[in-house]
Amino acid sequence: MYKVAICEDNQEQQKCIKGLIEKLEIPDIHEIETFDSGETLVEAYKRGNQYSIILLDMQMDELDGIETGEIIQRYDKNVIIIIVTSILEYAVDGYSINAFDFVLKPINEMKFQKILYKAIKQLKESINRVYKISKRDKTELLKLSEIIYFESDRKKVKIHCLDRIVSNNESISEVEESIEKYNFMRISRFYLINLAFIKEIRSNDIVLSNGEILRYSSKLQKNIKKSYMNFMMGDI
Repeated sequence: MYKVAICEDNQEQQKCIKGLIEKLEIPDIHEIETFDSGETLVEAYKRGNQYSIILLDMQMDELDGIETGEIIQRYDKNVIIIIVTSILEYAVDGYSINAFDFVLKPINEMKFQKILYKAIKQLKESINRVYKISKRDKTELLKLSEIIYFESDRKKVKIHCLDRIVSNNESISEVEESIEKYNFMRISRFYLINLAFIKEIRSNDIVLSNGEILRYSSKLQKNIKKSYMNFMMGDI
């Protein structure tokens, strides 16, 4: 069951969005909370609250949508953020915080419904996506949504997760073959990264949302940018 947060400083828009969600009667959504500002949403996270989906207005006083999203992602890297804005350029800016998608005001009900169902689908699929580490005495399952990247270490791989680094007796090519369809992309001989954790693609390297910087192969530059754009636009 999923909790949805609506962060919107316009009361009428807030009621409109909440009404559209309630109208769909999605059984997986069991709670909808509304926030009048980015500050109040951030405070909710500081108190330990978490949400599966956030509908985030871009134009707010004090903390705007980008600033709010950046703070929220320090607490929850897996939250789905859907940008709500009346200006298309702001929707594009939303990709800097790994926004899942965007909705333009005035809100088109069919478009909104499609995006919300797509978000629910991704949430359900992410629960079942795991990477298995088999050892003599046990088998450990890591959620793919919590793996930032894989690093080649000779005949092994180091798995860089949100909270730790673990190793497995498998080549990076074998890992790539088994999980690339789940939004992981090879950027060099050494790295296989989770597209969801890319913050910025620069001329020679990639900045990840945890602050790490990884160099990529110049031969793969076009494919990297194309794959990331497809991922951000929801085509993967």
